This record gives sequence, C-alpha cells and structure tokens, in this order.
Amino acid sequence: MAENQDYNNGFNQDITDQEYQQDDQMNGGGDAPQDSGSAEAPGKDDERKLFVGGLSWETTDKELREHFGSYGEIESINVKTDPTTGRSRGFAFIVFSQSSTIDKVLQAGDHIINNKKVDPKKAKARHGKIFVGGLTSELSDDEIKNHFAQFGTIVDVEMPFDKTKNQRKGFCFITFESEQVVMELLKNPKQSISGKEVDVKKATPKPNEMGGMRGGRGGRGGRGRGRGYGGGYDYYGGGYGGGYGGYGGYDYSGYNNYGGYA
Repeated sequence: MAENQDYNNGFNQDITDQEYQQDDQMNGGGDAPQDSGSAEAPGKDDERKLFVGGLSWETTDKELREHFGSYGEIESINVKTDPTTGRSRGFAFIVFSQSSTIDKVLQAGDHIINNKKVDPKKAKARHGKIFVGGLTSELSDDEIKNHFAQFGTIVDVEMPFDKTKNQRKGFCFITFESEQVVMELLKNPKQSISGKEVDVKKATPKPNEMGGMRGGRGGRGGRGRGRGYGGGYDYYGGGYGGGYGGYGGYDYSGYNNYGGYA
C-alpha cells in the first residue's frame, strides 16, 4: 500500500503509507486493537464500533449478525480476510446503530459463537499524524499548537531543533487522538497561521522502520496452529511502534525545503 508522491523538490507527500503489522497476541486480554481497516472511513462511527476477536475461521457475517443482533440493530459487519487466500483472519468489526449497544454486549458476559468463546471489545480510533512544513521563525510553538488544537485533540507535538543553527527547524509533527482529524485537515493542505501559510501533509514512518516493525508477521504462521487472531493486524495494536518514539523514525532527506527558515 506504499504510496509515494513527489512534493516540490523531492518531498514525499506521504513518505510511505504502508500497513502496520504488529504481533499483539491478545488472547482475550488487553485493549481492543485500533481500527483503520474497516469498511468505513478511518475514525468514522468509532463510538458505535465493536471489535470481535477470537473468531473461528468458519464464522461468517450471518452468524455474527444472528448473535450480536439480539443486543441491538446492526448497521454493518466486516469480517477481516486474508487478501491472498480469502480466509478469515479471525476477527471482525461491527457497527451498531446505537453506541449504547456496545455497553450491552460488553456487560453480557461470555460470548460463544460456533462453539468458540470470542473476544468483543470497543474499537479504538487510530491516532493520526501530520507533517507541517513552511514554518517561519515568526511563528511561536504556542501559535502552531493553538492553531491545530481547534481541529481536534492533540496528543503529541514534535518540534525538531537544529543544534547547528540554534533554532527550531522549519517543520514539525503533530499527532492527533483520532486519524479522522488528519483526514479532514488534508482536505485543506494549505493552512494559515497568524497570516503565515504552512503546508500540511500526512506523516508516516520511513520504509526501513516498517521493516523492523513487520517482525510480528511471524505470528501469521501460528494462526494455522490455533494461535487465534493475535498473529498480525493491519494497523492494529499499541499505536505506531518505535518509528514514532523520536525523530529517528523519519527520513528527513526529503525535507530539504524545510530545513531552516526562509
């Protein structure tokens, strides 16, 4: 799903937009994985969306609807399948008409489908991260943060600093609580902050970081031996992994236009 686009002098618009693979091995415990692969747009209907793990490979939409439909009206069901084999990957997402239905499901105790105990959890929205370029020295950190805070809840701001020039670099990274905020911001990639125009792009880790994170794929083999659905989620798990721990996860070679202040 890599999608590299040139921007001005070689700046990659999406850096590399790939599917994240992590080995959560939830086995009925922990938090529900973050959803960005359901039939709906990322971040849409999150309050009404249920993740169901631990499904038998034979479980279909029909059986899920029969079981969970007794708790409330269902809008859509998406059983995740392997794109190569078409086989179920052991988990699904269900969107209910009312968010209160999820509480009913979670309070009902054990859920057995096809003689197998399944693991329903409230789906979590994936965090979204943007690159903001074209920052000038006239713009303060607070001005930048306050501008983007009006679009959604910010969970992290990274302001790379040029030690050689002893000044903030001409770009930054901002992480929002929901990726839906990023999707909305990308509709207007040119933003004005205190009269200064800046560029907004989607930020994702560089390719070699993805290679390291994909180690969890080994769990896929385990699925055939009854390891359940923890063998590797596209986009799911505890966030973006090590690539976002600091600035090392990004390839700055494409940001030459933003290395300093114009």
